[in-house]
Amino acid sequence: MAYAGWGCFLGAGIVACFAASYLPEMSDTAEQPTVEPQTAEAKPTVPDGDASLVPPAGWPAAWHVFWQASYWGVMRSESFAHAANFAYSILSSLFPFLILLTGLAGYWGGDELAKAATDGLLQILPHEIASILKPEVSTVLTGSQRQVLTIGAILLVVIVTGLVESLRMGLNYAYRASDTRFFLIRRLEGTFFMLVGGIVIMGLGFLVIFMPVVWRIAVPLVPELMPYWSTFNRLPLVFFSAAAFLFLLTAHYWLPAKRMTLRGVLPGVLITLSLWFVAGLAFSYYLSHFASYTKTYAGLAGAIAALLFFYICGLIFQFGAEVNNAWIDWREGKPGITWETSGLAG
Repeated sequence: MAYAGWGCFLGAGIVACFAASYLPEMSDTAEQPTVEPQTAEAKPTVPDGDASLVPPAGWPAAWHVFWQASYWGVMRSESFAHAANFAYSILSSLFPFLILLTGLAGYWGGDELAKAATDGLLQILPHEIASILKPEVSTVLTGSQRQVLTIGAILLVVIVTGLVESLRMGLNYAYRASDTRFFLIRRLEGTFFMLVGGIVIMGLGFLVIFMPVVWRIAVPLVPELMPYWSTFNRLPLVFFSAAAFLFLLTAHYWLPAKRMTLRGVLPGVLITLSLWFVAGLAFSYYLSHFASYTKTYAGLAGAIAALLFFYICGLIFQFGAEVNNAWIDWREGKPGITWETSGLAG
């Protein structure tokens, strides 16, 4: 059921990608300089007079972007280190974030709202990973968590915003940008980012609680809806998948120290979601048929499996950002990195 919801949502996202290709571009300045329209014979500016450095067009352009992102962007860079940072950050901040979320939900909606929100988050993960994390989440969230809003809240916020910082570092590396702002400003921005995310998740949790009530009211009025209960029951997954999409889109658009556009970040976001979906299927199959972590890691097997999955997700996240950067460079007529210009030849 989870993968069916992801597939429906990604299909809608692909349609949105094509629609976004017609959106007007945002610029860094208030006024755009007047540019004379190019004739059919006009060609991109060739750096240093080398015709071999002209960016390709058509299907070769897609291969050019893929090659720039995968080889020069991921394989021959520090993307693997940023993926490891992402995996560690998400695993170390997951439980503090859920504790804060439960503490807030305890004030506003009770334990039922907190349970609906956390279950919705785990629902978008592969079943095997969710089954590993769910007992631990239940253990951490057992008992009163309202004290977390007054005791140790600052430490929890620092840990949670570490995930935002790891995302920012990875995005700045992929987009070739450097953030020179004071670290407290970045931490405050990360706190706001996670606070908005928590509010959105609690709002979705409220929808999960409210939806059965809507169904019980609607079915007596419209009995023809009864056969569609299974479809209606998948809506929470679609909602949380949409939240994941918006989280990625906002992270690519807002976190880098570089002016971004929706048209510029949307391809990488959709590629990231698509590859996350494929990685979830492949990793679930791997865990259920081949993996034997208990023989190697004993009691740490569950944590290691989750860490490996988040590492793969982090690498895919970096690849999506590199795709965006390569695509932006191609649209601006930049040739990208070649063996001759990389400084590795000769």
